[in-house]
Amino acid sequence: MLIELELIARNVLLSSAGPDLVTEVWACRMLAARTPGYRSRLVGALLRLERVTDSPAAALRLAEEAVANARQIDPVHDHHATDLLIWALHALQGRLFAVDRTAEGLAARQEIIARYHPGLHTAVRCRVTACYADREQPPVADWAATSTRS
Repeated sequence: MLIELELIARNVLLSSAGPDLVTEVWACRMLAARTPGYRSRLVGALLRLERVTDSPAAALRLAEEAVANARQIDPVHDHHATDLLIWALHALQGRLFAVDRTAEGLAARQEIIARYHPGLHTAVRCRVTACYADREQPPVADWAATSTRS
């Protein structure tokens, strides 16, 4: 049964029409459970779905799942692992601030500051940043300056 679900998930991702976001997240979850190489695609799909989700609680859960999966990506096998984690943390901290969980939002922000590097991947039409290609990079320098003053 599990092998059949994996085959369905692979076919969904390979379909020429391309899946809708919810179906893509389902397929990536199925494949990432047994094949770690799909985690980066899962993180990207979760972040794209998080951006269009109306429910703050559901969007927060998606951001938390994106961070959890991004943490499991091995930087040795995927050179975008740190970038994915930064974008996932950026989504999470925004959602945490939106639901008045300021302390957790600040902790996520501190982790972004610690991991940030000037070459943060933002290329348009790249699978890594497809969900953030139209966004400015996190204002890490401002955050770092603010956190050192407090």
